[in-house]
Amino acid sequence: MKFKLSLALLSLSTLLNAQTTGSALNQDSKLNKRGCGTVIPSAEWDAWFNQKVNAYKAKQASGKVQSMTITIPVIVHVIHGGQTIGTYPNLSPNQINSQITVLNKDFGGIGLNTFKLAATGFSAVGVANTNVSFCMAQYDPNGMPLTEAGIERVNYNTNSWTNPATPATASAFQNLMDNTIKPNTIWDPTYYFNIWISDVNSGAQLLGYATFPVATSLSGLGGGGNSQNDGIWVWSKSFGNTGTLDPTYNKGRTATHEAGHWLGLRHIGGDGNNNPAGDCNATDYCNDTPPQKGGFGTGQYGQNFGNPTYPLHANACSPNDPYGDMFMNFMDYVDDPWCYMFTPDQNTRIQTALAEGVYRNQLSASASTLCAGLPDAGFILPAQACKNETINLANQTTGAATLSYSWTSKPSTGSSFAPSNTDAHPSIHFSAVGSYTINVIASNAIGVTTYSAVIEVSDCTGLQNTSMFDREIHVIPNPSSGLVNIQSNLIKNQNIEVDVYNSLGELLIHKNAFVQNSDVIEVNMNEFANGVYSVRISNGTEKATRRLIIAK
Repeated sequence: MKFKLSLALLSLSTLLNAQTTGSALNQDSKLNKRGCGTVIPSAEWDAWFNQKVNAYKAKQASGKVQSMTITIPVIVHVIHGGQTIGTYPNLSPNQINSQITVLNKDFGGIGLNTFKLAATGFSAVGVANTNVSFCMAQYDPNGMPLTEAGIERVNYNTNSWTNPATPATASAFQNLMDNTIKPNTIWDPTYYFNIWISDVNSGAQLLGYATFPVATSLSGLGGGGNSQNDGIWVWSKSFGNTGTLDPTYNKGRTATHEAGHWLGLRHIGGDGNNNPAGDCNATDYCNDTPPQKGGFGTGQYGQNFGNPTYPLHANACSPNDPYGDMFMNFMDYVDDPWCYMFTPDQNTRIQTALAEGVYRNQLSASASTLCAGLPDAGFILPAQACKNETINLANQTTGAATLSYSWTSKPSTGSSFAPSNTDAHPSIHFSAVGSYTINVIASNAIGVTTYSAVIEVSDCTGLQNTSMFDREIHVIPNPSSGLVNIQSNLIKNQNIEVDVYNSLGELLIHKNAFVQNSDVIEVNMNEFANGVYSVRISNGTEKATRRLIIAK
């Protein structure tokens, strides 16, 4: 991200045949950007991971799998020199926790400046909600409660290590981190997402770097993580959005970018096949990001920097494309306020990493213990409503301690919350027709999670009121391990249609039956993966929609 690497690092990379992403120091450029030191994955890694992505897409298309809501426990290793807590680089808990909030919003598709996408040609692609959330771990590897949730403070002087701000090149800094600091501080990466933060010498020109997800057989190859180094490192002055921060990198997007790598995402330009001029044959393997030069070397950066305006064609592979570069993508290199989106196809790679990565696929299970008390955001929203109707949002969020809420609606015009958008159980009124995405951010002292649902608002003048039918329909049990009963005394002796949709809106089951002398319809969900589904029940004139959770 926002990137310049030292020539020394490039030389080391060449010797190791494992090039580092981004550009070398451009002596002719006025740009002076710190950057991303993530190592480009090997061809072996690409072949393995892309095969897994294609398999995931095939399952997704057949309805056998869908995006899961994943919670990832985080431990932040604060590397300092004995400063008091809150004195740089021994960052305050407030600054550290602010980064977790940024990650949750960015991966939830509701981060800073996402509204700006509507004014671009990429609005049809949309900002993806990855259904990934991060929490501060409550316990250490020995099961002992942490004094500061999700934080381990490590004094390099006490351990007789070199000050991380001393090495003057990227290669020397990463050698210190990867061979000394990380192996001596890492917590089991099958249970924790390890994040290291420290100061760094300006000569190293680094903002952050990450390890890619791997299978057991690929551990440590081509930028992949292993049991001694898996995770991300971030410059302390670019960590979070409050506290001691560099004015260019003060919105927490460095960690978002590096977490993207950690979850399998390549730079949007595909790193240019190491061609200094940028190579449009390179790819990030995502179909919904436009081709973009991914230059590497001293000739041209090949990525975007600074604070560009839309449309931008600086690195576009199709100069006549009116949309130009997707510079607002987190996997480009622009300054923090100007990057604000992942795409749906990038989310496919994220979901694949979480399912297949040896240091990724157990994290959500460990969160049930390590993040005990984390909010589990959720609410029930009907799939349809009428213009000028007021809907009570059925908040189903759970979590320990005091919960706080922030409700939003996209678009914001045409809808309003009462008594306020911070109330635990608000109602929402729709004054205009359209499709609205309703989102809730639930937070407590442990962490933050989000949940979204879509409602279609129509002009229902002259249509039958369906509220009685909607109130009397029950889906039991919910959550279910597979067999579900649709139950109501209003479905007897009539033809009933039941449709089940996945989180992408794809129809999985259509059941049409005349219900005679019964108040139950059985639906078999055994062949479908764990996740959240939408069940729509209709008698031809009236409809009801229910949220169904499958948890086997």
